[in-house]
Amino acid sequence: MILPATGSSGPFRFERDMFASLGELLPEKFTSTPDRLVYLREPTVGNVIPDLLFGEWTEELRPLKRNFTFIEACILALLEQRDELLESEISQILHLSAPAAARAFKRIQESGLVLLTRDGKISLDAGCFTRALFVTAVELKLRRWREALDQAVNYLKFADRAYVVLDGDQISRDKEMIKAFRASRVGLFMLRARGLSEVVSAREQSCVSPQRVQAVQKLCIRLTESGRLQPSMGAPCLEGV
Repeated sequence: MILPATGSSGPFRFERDMFASLGELLPEKFTSTPDRLVYLREPTVGNVIPDLLFGEWTEELRPLKRNFTFIEACILALLEQRDELLESEISQILHLSAPAAARAFKRIQESGLVLLTRDGKISLDAGCFTRALFVTAVELKLRRWREALDQAVNYLKFADRAYVVLDGDQISRDKEMIKAFRASRVGLFMLRARGLSEVVSAREQSCVSPQRVQAVQKLCIRLTESGRLQPSMGAPCLEGV
């Protein structure tokens, strides 16, 4: 996966001018198998918009045709946290009305993402959906590293790791900056005319949230629409509405 690569490296006039250079440089920093990467530019995830959202997918990933509603994403995230629950328990925890719960459970069951246990509980087959993509969120800024760091910290609500990329031809790293990034678990890259260098490594994490379900489904839909993830691949095709 390579982003469009046109234009020259910094110093940059606008943050949007950084995209082209990063298209050539970021994939090799993230993985040794760039053909397993999919990306979205400026997707909305919950109430935030990362500049770039990367997903590295595995063979377990299933095609996804439609979006889940936020209520359905909440149910899927809750099942991933609790392993298995009764429908009544889920409704009580999420304060769902009877009609809303009925609609959501029907659509989730039709998606093929859940299994019914012998004691009537719902169990999530999470390994073939939310855990079949390793998610990296990226924030771009020319100089304002504190603002970028605050935004990237929010991305850890749905991403396995988060990075900030700064224009290294306009701002230099210092001890305060490095200390702040290390404490936040967010990684830092400097983009310069001579290339991209990692200043602070991002710390990987495991997160479970409705926002993660939303992020994964957006990446999965892009893969499906591009033809890279076929209905015949993985487990049966998802039909979440």
